[in-house]
Amino acid sequence: MKKVFTLLFILTVTISIAQESAVLRLNYEKGDIYLMKMNMNQNMGEGVMSMDMMMHMSVEVKDVNNDVFDTEVKFSKVVMNMEQAGMKMTYDSNTKEEDMDAVAKQMHTQFGPMLKMVVGTKTNTLGEVLEMKVIEGTGDISQFANQAQSVTYPKEKITVGYSWSDKKEQNGMTMTYIYTVKSIGADKIVLGLSGTINGAAAGTLSGSLNIDRKLGIASETSIKMSMDVTGQKVISTIDFTMEKV
Repeated sequence: MKKVFTLLFILTVTISIAQESAVLRLNYEKGDIYLMKMNMNQNMGEGVMSMDMMMHMSVEVKDVNNDVFDTEVKFSKVVMNMEQAGMKMTYDSNTKEEDMDAVAKQMHTQFGPMLKMVVGTKTNTLGEVLEMKVIEGTGDISQFANQAQSVTYPKEKITVGYSWSDKKEQNGMTMTYIYTVKSIGADKIVLGLSGTINGAAAGTLSGSLNIDRKLGIASETSIKMSMDVTGQKVISTIDFTMEKV
């Protein structure tokens, strides 16, 4: 009889774990401030071009209205190390302009205005960016749209093994992201990532995301892209972290 009860207990636990579900939603609150850090590495082959870039951004929740979040994004730090055809280039936004070399000063003309920008976004609880505009400063924000919209959540409940897809357009490329739920824990939900790249480049992407279950943010994101761009193989890795401060 004891064995029967033990077996029933194991089955009950197994079934409850298998049926565990969750709803993915952003849970920003007015006044929240988040720090987002991005590290990107891109390699086009030995002797061709390699680049390491780090960027820090702050995200402040200015208002919450009918499940729409008004946030302001500011770029606080950019560090880039690039090597192309034997030439090395380094840029650090924390360096005083008078202490920069000629190459860094040239790069500062591109990054300087961005560091003075304040970008306003409207995002819903599914993580969809409804609106994005420059509030202060000047610059092209189209390249930051996909970073702001890291993942769009499904409307329905998710369980382990559940998958959904999302498409994004950037620089003439169509990137199809396929998210698969790997695990659901008390504090975080782990997603696996796979997908394809088509258009100006062709290739595949893979990675993983850790979703903070309480806040609904992607606290850790890792993406690897392997592409063919006009016959040149390009490998990019991008790592994001996001934390409440």
